[in-house]
Formats: sequence, C-alpha cells, structure tokens
Amino acid sequence: MSLTLYLLLCVCTTVHMSNRKFLIAYNICREVLSQVGQNIPETVYLYQTTAMTKTAARMAEGLSDKDLLAMKEMEPQLAAVMSFYAVIVRVAFYSKPEMLPFLACRMVQLTLENGLCMHSITGFIVLAALLCKKSMGDKIDILCATKIGKAAMTCLSQRYSAEKIPEAYTLYYGFVAWHSEPLQICAEKLRRGFEVGMTLGDSHTAFYISLQQVMFAILAGERLPTLLEKVDYYFGLANIYKDDFGKRCFSFHRHTIEILIGGGESWWMDIKLQCVALRPAKVRENLYFFSALKTYWQGQTKRCKYYVEKMLAVIATSNHSMAGPQTYHYIVFINGLNTFELMKSHQTAAAMRKLKSTAVRALAVLKVASQYSSWNFQHKVRYVPCSCLSLSITHLNPLLFVAIPIFRSNCWKQN
Repeated sequence: MSLTLYLLLCVCTTVHMSNRKFLIAYNICREVLSQVGQNIPETVYLYQTTAMTKTAARMAEGLSDKDLLAMKEMEPQLAAVMSFYAVIVRVAFYSKPEMLPFLACRMVQLTLENGLCMHSITGFIVLAALLCKKSMGDKIDILCATKIGKAAMTCLSQRYSAEKIPEAYTLYYGFVAWHSEPLQICAEKLRRGFEVGMTLGDSHTAFYISLQQVMFAILAGERLPTLLEKVDYYFGLANIYKDDFGKRCFSFHRHTIEILIGGGESWWMDIKLQCVALRPAKVRENLYFFSALKTYWQGQTKRCKYYVEKMLAVIATSNHSMAGPQTYHYIVFINGLNTFELMKSHQTAAAMRKLKSTAVRALAVLKVASQYSSWNFQHKVRYVPCSCLSLSITHLNPLLFVAIPIFRSNCWKQN
C-alpha cells in the first residue's frame, strides 16, 4: 500500500472522528493496520493489559529526553503506520478504552525497534497516562510515568512541529502532569493546546481540551465569574462549529459554575439529564463530581454522599480507561469533608465507625498524592484533620484552609 493511500485513509478516519463516528474510524484503522501485518485483536483482558503496561514501562523508563532526541528518524512507510496507531488510539479513547494499553505498548515497541517519529510521542504519553491510572497512587509507577511523559514532551518541543501539540497537551497535562506540577500550569498549558488546536482546524480535540481546562481551572481556584466568561466563549465556538457534544458539556459546566456562584438552580435537572444521556464514563464522572461539589457547597450532606458513591462506582468500573485520575483525589477530599459534616449529626455507633474509616482512607490517599505535588495537595492533607478537630473544638475554624488554593492561584497569576 502506497504512502499516498495511507495518508488518504488517515484523513478519512479523521473526518469520521470529527463526526463522532468512532466505531467506523476504529474499524478502518484496524483493517488498514491488519493489511500491513499489524494485527489488532478484537479485545484484550485486564491481566494481559497489566502485563503489557509493566513490560512497556520497563523498556521506556530508562529513556531520557536526550536518548529520545538521539534516536534515528523512523522510515516514512512505518511512520505512516504509526499515524494510524495515533488515530486509532484517539478513537479507542472514546469507543474501545480496553484496547488503549495494547495500542500504546505496540507504539512504544515499534519506536524502540525502528526509531522515532512524531506519532511516537503519542505512544509514550498514553503509556504514562495509563501508568497513572493503573496505580492510582503507586509511587514507583507515578514517578516512572512522570519521567516518561516529560521526556516525550521535551522531545516534542525540540524535534517536531506544533501539529502534535493539541493531542500531546490533552494527554500529558490532562492525565499525567497534574500529579507533580501545579494545577495552574496544567490549566494554562491546556488553554494553549486549545488555541493551537483551533488554529490547526482540529476543533474536535480543541473542544475536549477546553473541557479539561475548565475542570482544572475550577480545581486550581480560578475566580468563578471570570471562568464563566471563558465557558460562554467556548460554548459560542461550539455553537458555531455545530458541536452538539461540546454544547451539552459546556452547558453543564456553565450551570455548575452558576450554581456555585449562587444561581442557575432551575436549570440543573435538565442539564443533568442531557449529560447522563451522553453515556461516556468521563461525562458521567464529571456530572457526579460537580453534583457532589454543588451539594456539599449547599450543605446537602446526604446528597453529596450519594453523588460521591456514584462517581467512585464509575471510576471503579472503568479499569481499562483513563477516566478518573483528574478528579479522583478531589472527590476523595470532598468525601472526607462531607464525612465530618455527617458525623456532626446523630449517628449510630456502626455508622460512626464507617464514617471514621472513610475519613482515614481519604487522608491516606491525600498524603500519598502530596508526596508528588505538595503545591496541589499539602493544604488538603492539613485541612482534613483540621475538620476533624473542629468537631470537638468549637472555636477552631477549618474554613481558614479553604483560602489556601485561592491564595496560591492569586500568587501564581502575580508571578
């Protein structure tokens, strides 16, 4: 098959992706890859993907950015094959997440055996993202993932053009970097990825990045009225580009922010129903996260507990996908705070033991996360015990620690 035909088919699959016909795009890529000896199985099992990921991580963790830059350039024909792997990875993210470990490991293997190409960056960063998801706090994997991701991003900036920035930024800053870098950096880089994506005409990736950027901006403590203006801007662009998925998600984010500011309650149920109808695990995860945040903010402790449990159930059933990492630690934090509020009400002895156990687990998760990023998590580690003390010390005001992320966000803007 000629290089020209490869490129034409790659364009065809990209068009199907833009129209959200992911299964068609996936099958096209799978068929093309099979014709050149790159057979993709129908499915893989969790124990297989775990072994694959560990093997690929061992092969890649010894590589530095200098090692990647020193690699020879991959032959054009094989680089074209890698372009289909890059496309099928994007499609699998939405439609076949259980295949992501297999695809990422295959891309890393081909790179180590045949040299580097622009699409190799995707393979390395997806591998890093999967290590973060698989471990959910395992020190060795997080450090390994961060090293692999940083090396790939350095190689991208020094060796390849801006064409790969939107895809690389959404993967690295959306799934890997937040473990060790300030959320403010991640939000700013995602905004940059959105701008480059729109400039290149890749609106599909750009709108997904903008959704990530809004999430990170909220977690980083950005001023909500300012963020609401940005969401309105994103919604207007999604309307111009007739992106129904983007419009629904931006509507959801918009009304979430309005509720946190103090309005928009009458729209909440309609937006929730629209987002639940979208089905993807990532959408439902965000729905439950913001619902938990909203209800905790409004003092509805039992409803908050309900949404926390729903979100954790979504994460628990998405073992193959990369859904969960960005908001997992924050929902654990909210769960810990909400638990202390529940403990203030009259509880049975058994219920009180269960609530205390939940608080202990929340603190343990946050302590692990703070080992990699004290900027993002250290104040949360201090805030949870402070909330516990406030149960018996009435003059202690744990809300003092709420100002910390906002203060840090303001300091970041001034620097």
